[in-house]
Amino acid sequence: MGFFKDVATAFKPSNIAKGLDAARNPPSQEEIDAMVSQLTPEQRAKYEANMAQVERGRQEARASFAQAQEIEDRTRVLDGPAGRYLHGSKMDLIGTPDEVEARIQQDGVFSFIKDQREARKGEFKEGLRQTFNVQEVKQLKDPAERAQVAAAERAARDEAKAPFRAPALAQVQISRIATRGRTQLAELLTHLYEHGFAAHPESVFGVYRVPDRISGPMTPQSEKGRVVEWDIVHEPLPAGAQPDPTDAPLVATSFRGDEQWVARHEGQPSVLDEDLALAYCLHAGIGPERCVGLARISEFRALQGGGDDGPDPIRSLVKGIVAIHPQGADGAFERMRAGAPLDLPTDVAGPAGVHVEVLNWEAIGNAVHLKIMEPPPVPSPFPYLPATPQELLRAYLEIVGLRAADCYSAQATVDDPRALVQGGLFTTNMGPKQPCADGQARMRTHGCQHVVLVYRETPGYAAGRARWDAYMAEVLQANLRNGVRLRPTVGKQDDLGGISFKPLRAALRVAEAIDRLDDWGAETVPPYRYCWPPAETTIL
Repeated sequence: MGFFKDVATAFKPSNIAKGLDAARNPPSQEEIDAMVSQLTPEQRAKYEANMAQVERGRQEARASFAQAQEIEDRTRVLDGPAGRYLHGSKMDLIGTPDEVEARIQQDGVFSFIKDQREARKGEFKEGLRQTFNVQEVKQLKDPAERAQVAAAERAARDEAKAPFRAPALAQVQISRIATRGRTQLAELLTHLYEHGFAAHPESVFGVYRVPDRISGPMTPQSEKGRVVEWDIVHEPLPAGAQPDPTDAPLVATSFRGDEQWVARHEGQPSVLDEDLALAYCLHAGIGPERCVGLARISEFRALQGGGDDGPDPIRSLVKGIVAIHPQGADGAFERMRAGAPLDLPTDVAGPAGVHVEVLNWEAIGNAVHLKIMEPPPVPSPFPYLPATPQELLRAYLEIVGLRAADCYSAQATVDDPRALVQGGLFTTNMGPKQPCADGQARMRTHGCQHVVLVYRETPGYAAGRARWDAYMAEVLQANLRNGVRLRPTVGKQDDLGGISFKPLRAALRVAEAIDRLDDWGAETVPPYRYCWPPAETTIL
């Protein structure tokens, strides 16, 4: 009966009232000290033991909060209104455990809960809108009005960017061309030659395949016959620049991602695409003033072979990288091929004298361009953020103050083989026709993940990156270096290493081989490009 008696006592109206009053108006430290002074020695001992346990809990809470804060600082990309929309409220909205305790002690638990609910008001509604792929702002339909509003938003962003621009500002131009998937590199090289870029590689920041899928629903398993666009990022060419028959034509030296070019052991950093192409340029003596670009070769298509769960969705697949430069590399590629797998440095900072920057466009896109099968929304839900990856790329070039002659690469691109499907429930993977570089309108899926820049370090660029950091913090309210899959650690080839019994290991390897026979003909994607499998291992 003791238990029921205690329950009945706890739920007496007078005791409930006392508990609620204590929650609303907690006792002061002076009142607590007065009550403790009246305790018997036995009660005092119990009280001190309980307080010691409370202090241990405080220490654990502080340690957990610090660990969670470190994870948030390392992974959170956006702050400000877009960050609240994309990631939820930051931890500092709640406060440290000590701050929370002090606020509850001062104002009571109910007051604290009320303040927290008020601070997080609207987050549930935002989450529902994302789940159902509902735009945060009502979209304009009239083309003229859309253009006017988009121009006004862009002008406001340019005005906010102006105080951070480099004193000596290069004029950045982006020229877009249309090619066909089967012949895209040949068409790109021809265009670069015919329009004077081959004669002036020092005027080109970089080139890249536009990371969009055009007419995806028509031929989801191939882009060979589809339009594939390329961007040329450049300074204005010298007046009257024309192709000269004596100019050396450009070549595209290619490296396939499914080939083992670099030796990496388990636990070492993997290879960034640009690391390998840059190593080739350095080995061949090709400086940035002679390099037109290091461009990832990406495809947007379904994997061949499919599966039992239905057709594979269109994915962003990086098949390799090309270095575009004039002829005359003196057999550098052949020497690298003969020496593969190469022992490239594992320094995650990249080669000395060269800076590699990878920025997270995907997080911005998830905030400002929720419906990837449609044009960027107008008005923008967060107009202080760039509307396109090209705008972000241009901002970096202008703020850091890069010169094209120092740039090996400047590109908007993709990384991992993610599925390009429309987010949210009750949505379709079809969208309206959008303009293409050849003047025709076609369906388009926007797929960019990263903005990547590789450039020679020179005096002044460190100050330029400091301006960029200030621009990210003050205007974009973001850390775009967070959340990128930058040289992830090479994992194990299989999970059999912990099994010491050799007959069992052999049996499991046979079972794996049988499983692979079931997938005969299905296309696979290496988990790490250019360095798979890990060094000193073999595949059954």
